[in-house]
This record gives sequence, C-alpha cells and structure tokens, in this order.
Amino acid sequence: MPKQSPVVLICQPLLIQKSGTWRTILESAGLKVRFPGSGGKVLTGEQLRSELDGVAATIASTEPYTAAILKAASNLRVVSRTGVGFDSIDTAAATERGVVVACTPGTNHEAVAEHAFALLLAVAKRIVPNHADVAGGGFHRQPSRALRGKALGLVGFGRIGRAVARRAVAFQMKVLAHDPLLPSLPDDACAVEQVTFDELLARSDIISLHAAATESTSRLIRHETLAQMKPGVVLINTARGTLVDEAALRESLESGKVAAAGLDVFEHEPPAGSLLLSAPNVVLSPHLAGIDEQAFEDMATMAAQTIVDLGQGRWPAERLVNAGQLRQPWKWDSVT
Repeated sequence: MPKQSPVVLICQPLLIQKSGTWRTILESAGLKVRFPGSGGKVLTGEQLRSELDGVAATIASTEPYTAAILKAASNLRVVSRTGVGFDSIDTAAATERGVVVACTPGTNHEAVAEHAFALLLAVAKRIVPNHADVAGGGFHRQPSRALRGKALGLVGFGRIGRAVARRAVAFQMKVLAHDPLLPSLPDDACAVEQVTFDELLARSDIISLHAAATESTSRLIRHETLAQMKPGVVLINTARGTLVDEAALRESLESGKVAAAGLDVFEHEPPAGSLLLSAPNVVLSPHLAGIDEQAFEDMATMAAQTIVDLGQGRWPAERLVNAGQLRQPWKWDSVT
C-alpha cells in the first residue's frame, strides 16, 4: 500500500458509524475509514460522486457506480460489495478504469433461503391476515395451503437455490429446478429434478426466483410466462425486482391466477407508487433477505478483508467479479 493512509468509504448504510470486525480489519491494516453524510441511506448517484473524492476503496451497498461516476473517481481502486449482486455497478467501465469489483460469495445464501421460506410460509399459512383478524377481535378459522407434496420450482440453482431446495425437501416438497448456466445438477441434488423453464412454469405449485439480474432475465415473469403457470400458483422473489413485471403480477393477483406472492425485492427501491403495495394476498419485506445478523457480519468482514488483501498484494480471485478482465499485473496504486 502507499505510505499515505488510503481512504475506504463505507457506503453500506447498515455499517454507518458502526464498529465491528470489518472495521478492525481495515484500521489494523492502516486504512482510514470514512463515513458519508447520507444519514444511513443508500447514496444517490450525485451523493456518491461527491463522496468519492480521494477515496481508494468502498464497501458498497446498491449505490450506482455508473461509467460517469467511475471516471470522475480518479483515486478509486476497489469497489467491494456486501452481497453477491453487482447489477448497480458498471463492471465494464470499472474494468476499463482498472477498478476491481468484488463481492462476498458464500456469506448470505443460507440467510436468503431462510427468508424465502419465511415468505412462503407467511403466504401459505396466511400469517399476516390471520394476525390482523385475531388482533382485531375476530377468530375466523380457514384452511391454509399445505406445502407437503407440492411442487416447488426454483428459477436459478446456485448457492441460494440449493439452500432453498434442502429446506423444501425437509418439508416433503417436490423440487424442480431450472438454471441455463448448469448443464447438469450437482451430485448432492439427488432429490431435485432438472427441467426446462417451460416445464417449471407448467408444473410448479410455487415458484421461487433465484436468478441474477441480467438483460436476459429482465421481466422474466410477465404476462406470457404468467399465462403458462398453474392457476393459483404462489410466487416468491428474493432475487431482484427487475425479474418481475409488476403490472402483470398485479393483474394476476387480482384475477387469482397467482394466489399469493412473497416479495423482498422491487423494480424500484424503495417501491413508492408500486402497484404491488396495494395488491391482494402479498407479503412484502424491504430487500433484507440476505442480511440477517450472522450473514451481514460475514459479508462485512469479507468485504473489508478483500480490500486489505488487494492492498497488501494478494489476489482473492474467487471474490473478484472482473478478475479475468483486468489488465495484469494489477497494482493498488496504479490508475488507468
């Protein structure tokens, strides 16, 4: 590292003005920790641009690292995400500037799987309306939806999809999986049936989304794909809001084609004005599936350690999104 203490900007709102193992790792390596003046909210593009002056690395949330912002941030060397998604970062522009983009694989998949099941149980067992009924003085008993024997379709079968599958098998569910990136399922997925996307839509009683946000998955769930689903299907989304056409889902919820939905993510966040806020039979949460206490500590620690590793000349390729595209040898103090 250069002799002058490099500055690390902590953009993740949940870490603002906090201490923890992650901070000890950074400061023990001689790095200076700086917090933005955003009041614990995700930085806007304009705020991020102004905060990046003199910053060598960030621990990032979902603030937008556009090509223009990256070009203006002449000292920036590393963007280290707390999480596995990086769709808010223009990785091509980062690579062109010699900026390493990192994420924290293997830290929060169990948390997301737990939350996906929490949403599924909430809608299947009508937890929210039943609570409101009893708390309001009622006591109306209605049969809930059974999970055992039902077909759960997983769109995406990476770490999170596999973690959800393990829980589904424990609930005696049939598990279908579709992932175009996997030619075959791993050996430990013996209770899971690999199917085409069309098969998954047609056969699933419940569909849970675990695909990345890409051009090919944008509005994957739309009028055409909803029409292929079983009447009364349940939809769970803990992946990215852009996978779902919110207007089409709202219509399907109103018609009963989709019986219920559990949603942790939205096309725009926060989802002010979203048609789903007033849709029937939905349970909503504020994009927090991957940040239970244990997972968040693990993510923050890995994000910080990645910055230190890079600053001290190590190359943790398994955590680096654009490792294969950066010009070598990459150096902390080199600026494109």
